[in-house]
Amino acid sequence: MFFLLGVGCVPGIGVANIFLALTLACTIVWRLSARGRGEDFLGPFRRTTPLHAPIGAFVLFSVLSCFFSTLPSRSLIQIKGFGTFLLVVFAAALLDDEGDVRLVIDLWRTTALYLVLRGLVEWLAGANNLGERVSGGLSVYMTYAGLLLVLVPLLGSRGLSGCRRGTRLADAAVAASGALAMALTLTRGAYVGLAIGLLAVLLVARPRLALAAPFAVALFFVLMPLAVRDRLMSVTNPKDVTMNDRVAMWKAGGAMIAERPFFGVGPGRVKVLYPVYRQSGWVDPHPGHLHNNIVMIAAETGVPSALSYLAFVGAFFLGAVRIVRRAPRGDPMRGIALGAIGAMAALFAAGMFEYNFGDVEVLMATLVVATLPFAASRASRAAD
Repeated sequence: MFFLLGVGCVPGIGVANIFLALTLACTIVWRLSARGRGEDFLGPFRRTTPLHAPIGAFVLFSVLSCFFSTLPSRSLIQIKGFGTFLLVVFAAALLDDEGDVRLVIDLWRTTALYLVLRGLVEWLAGANNLGERVSGGLSVYMTYAGLLLVLVPLLGSRGLSGCRRGTRLADAAVAASGALAMALTLTRGAYVGLAIGLLAVLLVARPRLALAAPFAVALFFVLMPLAVRDRLMSVTNPKDVTMNDRVAMWKAGGAMIAERPFFGVGPGRVKVLYPVYRQSGWVDPHPGHLHNNIVMIAAETGVPSALSYLAFVGAFFLGAVRIVRRAPRGDPMRGIALGAIGAMAALFAAGMFEYNFGDVEVLMATLVVATLPFAASRASRAAD
């Protein structure tokens, strides 16, 4: 239960960490008790998913990069953050049946409703310009948009699946309002991510309907608020300051990778060393990250870490698509797998312009949503 509450508290990282710490403590007590009854101590933790190996490799290479850092004493402090990746192990072990999987998503629906209402209140109060972009009470609007990128496709897909009518309507309503709230963040990467996520769901579930996607995008473009439309159109402006700054960041990241390809400059070192590798066209002299998952991971912890991240994404899609293909239509677990595919596609696409894999709130949600299809598939097999 503590695990379910922890993953359901994604807007409050402090609360989530408390519940997840309680999860670890209770799990140790639970498994010691089980061993006393003659059961295997590791028991459910022997369950694996296709994600375990690439995530394990990612953590291994990232930890090694701390020792080969440009300043190991600073990078080694960052090791504690890699404990977040244990969420894959805990999700695979503790989401034991269909009820557990549904409860996680029900909790996330409550979380999404809170985020939407908080964001809409913020917007109505006047935060509708680029100086005060809607952040839903979180530290930054990009984290807000990133969490909605997880929740909107997941709830939207379940809203279209064979669940109970009341649940479907609630999920669909929250997903639709979440898409509106995300639009008000004026985050272009999130717009691209959501479009790619919805397209991925259509391509996997109903390939013929994917042909209607351009018309849906055109309708959305016509109906969107003027501020949102202007922000989206700025992508095509060659003089756009933020896009030029991103290009400069990616070039700087490329210079870091070329100089230190195997272990990068070290965790926590990109911001400090950015002035050394800075390229022409830069705007922000000390960016916290390089606004691209692949570039940032490779620059910070090395190319092997970046390849492990790509292997994690690839393993998810291969496994999740296989689950959807095998599941019968109307199976609610199929809807959950489709939603996870949409969420992961959205996050990956948005991650071409943001470092959402390094945003702890978004990362926690990402790791759990990536594990959900495999837990749901196991639950369906157990029910049969």
